[in-house]
Amino acid sequence: MENLEFITGSRELLDFVKPLWENLNRHHGENSKHFSHKFSSLNFEVRKSKFINDENMQVKIDLIKYKDKNEFIGYCISTINVDLTGEIDSLFVDKVYRKYGIGDKLMTRALQWLDDNKVKTKIIGVAEGNENVLEFYERHGFYKRRIILEQVEK
Repeated sequence: MENLEFITGSRELLDFVKPLWENLNRHHGENSKHFSHKFSSLNFEVRKSKFINDENMQVKIDLIKYKDKNEFIGYCISTINVDLTGEIDSLFVDKVYRKYGIGDKLMTRALQWLDDNKVKTKIIGVAEGNENVLEFYERHGFYKRRIILEQVEK
């Protein structure tokens, strides 16, 4: 896909992420067997505040723009905390554009940034119901280290 443009920045790009993040959140809600109610109560402004309010956190945002339609089709937010833990915090590619290697490009760029900043550990959280992405992350060297269970409210 030659009509793709990468836009890289930091917190100033968060508002461009919003519609894509909302699609990801909706996807998580639809696919979560036990916690869909938690996703329906999330909103972007609360999520955004995590990145805005922590001045000690480094934030990198890669957006992918499809030039022909002048629309954003994917993003990756990577963070580094004060302990030098790097996290692929949020990654999403619009369903129509999956299978073109866009997610791999986003991951490669994020991992390079984490390496350039000499993080000690790299992590990714995967929501329950979204386990189908595990193979994708394994291709980039990420494997299950621990599983955290949460009691479902009755």
